Amino acid sequence: MMAFERKKLLVFLFVWLGLLANAVFSQTSDIDYDLWNKQAQHAERQLETDQVSESLRKQVADWRDLFQSASEVDKPRIGTVQSQIEALGAPPDDGAVDPLAERRSELVSELAMLTSPAAKALEAFQKADGLIREIDQKIRAEQASALIHLTNSPMTITAWPIAISEFTSFHRFLKRELTSTITSDTRWTQLKSRWISLATQLFVSLLLLFGAHVIVQKLANLIWVGTQSYQRLTNFTMSLLVTFLQVAGLCYLLGAVTASGVFEVRGTMILNSAYSGKWDGAFQNWPLWAFGSIWLGQRLFSGEYASLPTSPQSASGTGILLFGLLAGVLIFDKYIDVIAKYEAVSRQTHAIWNFIPILIGAFVLYRLSKLEYQKELPSKEDAALTGAQNSIKWRLIASLKRIAGFVAMAVPMLAAIGFVNAATAIFYPFVQTIALLSFLLILQLLVSDIYAAFVSKTRQDEPDDALLPILIGFFLILIAVPIFALIWGARSVDLLEIWNAVQKGIPIGDARLSPINLLTFFVIFTIGYMATRLLQSALKGSVLPKTTIDSGGQTAIVSGVGYMGIFLAAVIAISGAGLDLSSLAIVAGALSVGIGFGLQNIVSNFVSGIILLIERPVSEGDWIEVGGKMGYVRNISVRSTRIETFDRSDVIVPNADLVSGVVTNYTRGNTIGRLIIPVGVAYGTDTRRVTNILKEIIEGHPMVLLKPGPSVIFQGFGADSLNFEIRAILRDVNWMLSVKSEVNHQIAAKFNQEAIEIPFAQRDIWIKNPEALSRKDEP
Repeated sequence: MMAFERKKLLVFLFVWLGLLANAVFSQTSDIDYDLWNKQAQHAERQLETDQVSESLRKQVADWRDLFQSASEVDKPRIGTVQSQIEALGAPPDDGAVDPLAERRSELVSELAMLTSPAAKALEAFQKADGLIREIDQKIRAEQASALIHLTNSPMTITAWPIAISEFTSFHRFLKRELTSTITSDTRWTQLKSRWISLATQLFVSLLLLFGAHVIVQKLANLIWVGTQSYQRLTNFTMSLLVTFLQVAGLCYLLGAVTASGVFEVRGTMILNSAYSGKWDGAFQNWPLWAFGSIWLGQRLFSGEYASLPTSPQSASGTGILLFGLLAGVLIFDKYIDVIAKYEAVSRQTHAIWNFIPILIGAFVLYRLSKLEYQKELPSKEDAALTGAQNSIKWRLIASLKRIAGFVAMAVPMLAAIGFVNAATAIFYPFVQTIALLSFLLILQLLVSDIYAAFVSKTRQDEPDDALLPILIGFFLILIAVPIFALIWGARSVDLLEIWNAVQKGIPIGDARLSPINLLTFFVIFTIGYMATRLLQSALKGSVLPKTTIDSGGQTAIVSGVGYMGIFLAAVIAISGAGLDLSSLAIVAGALSVGIGFGLQNIVSNFVSGIILLIERPVSEGDWIEVGGKMGYVRNISVRSTRIETFDRSDVIVPNADLVSGVVTNYTRGNTIGRLIIPVGVAYGTDTRRVTNILKEIIEGHPMVLLKPGPSVIFQGFGADSLNFEIRAILRDVNWMLSVKSEVNHQIAAKFNQEAIEIPFAQRDIWIKNPEALSRKDEP
């Protein structure tokens, strides 16, 4: 019975595995290629008749994604079978019987069966990808044609009454909708049944709108504010929170009005486009535009922490007002588009409607370009050193002001001529670009504030000069590049195509270098690098000091661990990123020959540095003399060694000179060294007495070793003196100059006490003809 149950279990297991395998392997067979062929033919007909659209592109893109997924099915299995075939080797060429022919045939058949669906999907993928490129080309051509399309001029006076009539007609019907709703008993009954929820929504929205400052101030009182950096950060956070609450309150109010059913078709359409972001598939939030523009103006121009304080300071209110008016122009333009789409107005009427906000916005933009800002410059000396008066920030602002003035003059002219689409495509993206650049500037200052609050308070560098805030600002600009592209008319699908192409990477050998691979490499290498530094710190601070290894050996061990750790981190990072560089070995070998000739000195110094760390003929702290330079070794790096001379100047010596040249190490192994002091006395002095005096002086010095003891040598007879020499072994040769000076002082004092003369050079001058001098003195 147990055997029967076991068999049933095995049968069930095999059936389940078979179904699972069938589900996996049948992914490509589930694709309806007949339906795809019909879709492809439809797309080709649309391309021939120039009737392409974004919806058509989306349909083809969905097929392409399906084919791409299907083409990658069974990739691991295909790789396994290919490796099996390679393991069998090539069949014999001499006509001999191949004992592996049957197995090779089975594997080849299995490989053909596995690659056939993927190859079919890949062929369909290539066709879909080609259709998408053609559709994108057509859409871009249509967009370019629309920009240069010349419509009826909005300056046609006879068309203005019709445009005004259609505009007022829409609002007349909107008013009629509201009146009919208010006077409807049915609608009032519905409102009464929901009055509690509507009243709650109205109360909450009004509280957020008008009580945001109070709410945020109460929250701010709970936060301790210390240094100025914390104050700036708190001020930024609180102002942003106030704006967020106000936007949320207005959106909640609009949502409550929409849910109440007060408006019908026209009003509901306007409200939905105002805050839901669903109109035309674009992100539109009119409350965010309104309050966000005011927040940008306040952060830029007003207050103690203004990013661009105006000159005079009283003009800050003007700057805030101009930013708010630009947001109002954007909202009015979108409002006009909503009405035009609903009423299906003529192009002439739509051009007139668009011309009005463009004309108002151009005037506001021109006024904004004339604002003056306070430039906080350092003193003249600092300005000469740093070039602050010509900083990139102020040059960019000056350029942006000139461009804004040009746009403010050119856009109304284009619209007046009839190029309304071109004027719209230039003006509104430029306004949004100003807003985004302003936001990036505020974020950059926020990063500097955070750095000043949490990092630079323990360091001496200024946050504006620190590297980290600059790098973060550069990273913010990179993140904003796609947003700039979308603002200036780039389609999101185009950005996705670019991102997909970037993700595929650049082929390097059998691998591809993609952003994911690069990110993986940097993450793994950074982890390895940090682990190496942590291990070095542990060895240097905790492990090695407890051993009997000298300081030079400890430094060599720490440096060797660092080099080995960085090398292993790089190897592991390359392997972890999936970069197979074996195919580049031949090219790398050829390049290494040429690079070797050009970098032979650097390579020689590098190898010499490794030798110095291993053999340790010179260690940090040693007193050495090399190439006529004498001093202490302060650092041994990969390429060179830094020596600090006795006059406190640094000498950089290539490591190759320390390995191949003659080096005198005065403190290698120990600090014991010999001191030699020459002494001269006058002729006629008792030499034995001088020897005893000098020996007594040198033996009495505490730095002189008595085993072996010092000696005094009578060197000989000089031209002016009897020459003696004191030779002594010091306990620490680093004190040589101090000992020599002290001994000389004692010798001078003792000789003076013993009336021993220290001679100096004297010369007698004999004149052969003194009579010549006497004749010259006669008158």
